[in-house]
Amino acid sequence: MRDWSRLLHSIAKLSYDEIVAEGKKKVSSVLSIIEKYSDSDSAPITLVGLAAYTATVDEDLSEIEIRLVKDIIGVGEKEFKDFISQVKKDKAIVSDLKQIANCMTADEMNDFSHLLSLIFAVDGKITDEELSFIKKLCA
Repeated sequence: MRDWSRLLHSIAKLSYDEIVAEGKKKVSSVLSIIEKYSDSDSAPITLVGLAAYTATVDEDLSEIEIRLVKDIIGVGEKEFKDFISQVKKDKAIVSDLKQIANCMTADEMNDFSHLLSLIFAVDGKITDEELSFIKKLCA
């Protein structure tokens, strides 16, 4: 079993630029994973939905989380906040993510969980909600 707490805390110690560099590497990998296990036309939307849900698991969306998503995924702040509102209303994205996660290989899960961890840890705070979510989704 992976030590999620250790991973999140090690990421929280990285500089913002290091997190962005890792995030950019993981985004293309995670996008191809999502395409593999879902409708490839909706994969970019699912990726932004994943980021939106991930950034709000602890109910505390920080400016640095918004900035990170903008820097690694390329979605603007207004569009990202719109996705957040939609994800909060319709929890279908969580169900879709669980279905995708259940199909992944170990290597795919590592990339997927690493991207989630980058978003969770960029603000330097690791909450119980974030830790619980990643354990549940990536178990």
